[in-house]
Amino acid sequence: MHFFLFLAASLSAVRAAPFELISKRALGDHEWTRNTRDGCPAYLEEGQYEYPHYITHISQSEPDKAFGPQFNGLITPNEISSIFSFDVPASRADANCTLEFLFPRQDQLKTSNFTYEGAGSFTFFGYVAGSCPGEETTFNNQPTAGIFPPFPPIHMEPGYAYTLDVGPCIFSAGTCVAGLTSSNDTTFEFFQDTDDCPIGIYNAYSYGLPCPPEHCF
Repeated sequence: MHFFLFLAASLSAVRAAPFELISKRALGDHEWTRNTRDGCPAYLEEGQYEYPHYITHISQSEPDKAFGPQFNGLITPNEISSIFSFDVPASRADANCTLEFLFPRQDQLKTSNFTYEGAGSFTFFGYVAGSCPGEETTFNNQPTAGIFPPFPPIHMEPGYAYTLDVGPCIFSAGTCVAGLTSSNDTTFEFFQDTDDCPIGIYNAYSYGLPCPPEHCF
């Protein structure tokens, strides 16, 4: 079982653990269907996923500024970071949580858009389960940090689906989990959208034994 420090820090554990990228898969135009593969979420099966229920930004240069709730994820080099928060229902205690970032190309999107400029390095940092952002969140007033430092940056670029972790939901069921995404070299802004061509960070549910990493998309 892989436990990591993500923005997902506690989807599979109560406390944050080192981040680990499980898979990166190219997205083909014909693959924008919501289905399952070998019992594992391929994309977004209706009723079996969560989108972030709260998104906000924090600023290093304006550390006491509260941005409040946002619709877009926004990351700029060494300045603006985004916090994404999920509410995991108590009823999902017996499920597996698959954390994934879906990053289509611009021409694949129907109702969303993004700006992306830079080398594509992103760092993820997880907060303790139950400690999540609100209207009062600022750079100087963040949720409680997990016990591990951020993992070295991973590379993300358009046209791919990134599976970040697969683990039991039991420890986060019935509470919120949140994490921070930042970059030292990339400007990235996107409208989190669940259209048939979705973009953004999601927590997908499955049941039974977790699937092998090569099938976890």
